[in-house]
Amino acid sequence: MSVDLRRILADNIRALRASKGLSQEDFAEHCDLHRTYIGSVERGERNISLENIDRISAALGVTAPQLLTANIGQSDADRFRSLQPYLQQLQELADKQGINDIFQDNGGKLLQVLLLTGLKNIPGREGNDAKDEDGNEYELKSVNTLLTKSFSTHHHLNPVIVAKYRQVGWIFAVYEGINLIAVYQLLPTDLEPYYTAWEEKWHSSGGKDINNPKIPLKFVELHGRKIFPA
Repeated sequence: MSVDLRRILADNIRALRASKGLSQEDFAEHCDLHRTYIGSVERGERNISLENIDRISAALGVTAPQLLTANIGQSDADRFRSLQPYLQQLQELADKQGINDIFQDNGGKLLQVLLLTGLKNIPGREGNDAKDEDGNEYELKSVNTLLTKSFSTHHHLNPVIVAKYRQVGWIFAVYEGINLIAVYQLLPTDLEPYYTAWEEKWHSSGGKDINNPKIPLKFVELHGRKIFPA
């Protein structure tokens, strides 16, 4: 048995035993094994026979394969703590892209799209703006299709914002929950029908900013160039 497998087994046995309120001595008696043997198994110091794995798993009320599965005996809080170092590594990767918090403003998804497209984040800009190696700027948008089928734009849309939009390409990332399904690129000319309609609406309302007009996912799928999957 490998060191890693021994450690998984040890952690699971210790956690499951503790969850049942059993001391090592009481648990050893349930398994018809010696307490010192159980102690060495829980410390990951001993290779263990299949027969004894069966004994221990039966006493814990789980199957032998479950006993050898990582984190089976951990509480949710313990599992989160075990994942914390990986979250920190993810944040360190995000810091290189100028993303200060992977948990805020779709930071984790933004990081994924940037790494996938090769774009660089523009910190301090309003919205999820990015640029390529030639300095061309892009507006980045994402949608979770489990919640909605359209992309948000701007909460105070007006001709000044529309003029900005006309100067840049757009990257639309389509998610199902946290799983990235597709990424589309659209040119400013592709979105001109929306720009024109938004300007007309702004003028007809007497110059009142438009609150977050949407771009439908179907429009993006129909007119966009899919860049992921290639």
